Amino acid sequence: MSEEKDQEIARLTQVASDRLMWLRVLENAVNDVDATLRKLKADVQEISNAVAQRNMGMISEMSEEEE
Repeated sequence: MSEEKDQEIARLTQVASDRLMWLRVLENAVNDVDATLRKLKADVQEISNAVAQRNMGMISEMSEEEE
């Protein structure tokens, strides 16, 4: 009976270890995606700001020319 329990414990330990390994892999993947998303949002914001500044300069120049 003790041998059966030991085998069952070993099997459950192996299953738990496999699940933990997958959780770690998935956690790393999620963290990588999250970091990429933050970088993409920062890049988009930077481009948006640059375009807005360029457009404001163009509007100012057009206003000055009309006067």
